[in-house]
Amino acid sequence: MKTPSHLQYILPVLLFLLIVPAGCNQPVVPIKIGLSINLSGRGGEAGEHIRDGALLAIEKINTFGGINGRPLKLLIRDDQNSDTGIQTADQSLIDEGVVAIIGHSLSSNTIKAYPFVTSNDTLLITAYSASTQLSGKDDLFLRTGVDCSLFGRKMAALLKKKKARSAAFLKDMANTAFVQDYANNVKKHFDGAVTEVEFNSKKPADWDRIITEMLEPQPDAVIFLTEASMTSVALQKIEAAGYTGNRIGTIWTQTPGLLRHAGASANGLSIITFIGPDNTRPEYLEFAREMEKKFHKKASARSTRAYELVMILADALERCRNIDSRELKAALLAGEYNTLMGHVKFDQFGDVIRPVYEVVVHDNQFRNMGEI
Repeated sequence: MKTPSHLQYILPVLLFLLIVPAGCNQPVVPIKIGLSINLSGRGGEAGEHIRDGALLAIEKINTFGGINGRPLKLLIRDDQNSDTGIQTADQSLIDEGVVAIIGHSLSSNTIKAYPFVTSNDTLLITAYSASTQLSGKDDLFLRTGVDCSLFGRKMAALLKKKKARSAAFLKDMANTAFVQDYANNVKKHFDGAVTEVEFNSKKPADWDRIITEMLEPQPDAVIFLTEASMTSVALQKIEAAGYTGNRIGTIWTQTPGLLRHAGASANGLSIITFIGPDNTRPEYLEFAREMEKKFHKKASARSTRAYELVMILADALERCRNIDSRELKAALLAGEYNTLMGHVKFDQFGDVIRPVYEVVVHDNQFRNMGEI
């Protein structure tokens, strides 16, 4: 029997509709965000905390429907704390079409990445780079942490509070951009005598020389511009040498690794930070519980910052009409954010001003001594 002419056009359409389920012809496209950090080079353990905090935020956002119905997808790359690794990691993320790259874990690495990422019309945002070299610019760089200018003022204020008239800086030049910038900004506001002792943690350290040069001037305070593991060694060395003066670290030191590696030698160490350890906000306590449940780790300064940063990005993305770097930057600058760490607002250049605290190590715990 011959098929009527009008049915020869209708039947293929009906067959297609039966075979292809409704809604499957338009898949939801995820919004891609890159995370470019050190996971395998020196200090890679800190990168693991950053990764875990970011992953937890992504999971929560997607559980509640994503960004206007679109899921967030976090693409993670290891920059290996090397020039080649940074270039390879960021190129890979840009090739994937991410709208923003969260990175890097060190100021020096962020500065190296900055021209390449921003020139490729990709937003670069960090919670870990404090260098003033990137401050006050109308560009595609933003940060949720304070810069060395504010840290320097607060360090000088703390030295004055402790009646220190001299200080010795231990400077790890493996992160020159942060270390030199931090020291210079302290010296702008501290008029006491200063000794500066340099080493590079990427090379074997001559600790006999380092300790002798630091302590020979009998400083009232020793300031550690070093990450947690090197600070731990230095604390043990100066304790063995009989030093009993003030010991002060930076936010770079505020990690569980310090407590684990330094042990009792860390007791009494002051840390200047914008992250209060006694956070009782309900959203922070929930975050801390989830960190232990999913990753078997306590919430740390680095994981908390990563979680906060992703949540801020998500808030801004929800207000974008079009998902691109320029629209995202405008949305970020226009917003105010009440996060698990408190209130955050960007200035016109994408820099922030937040409360800065003195945190002291006591009985193997970080204790908040109040705002400086």
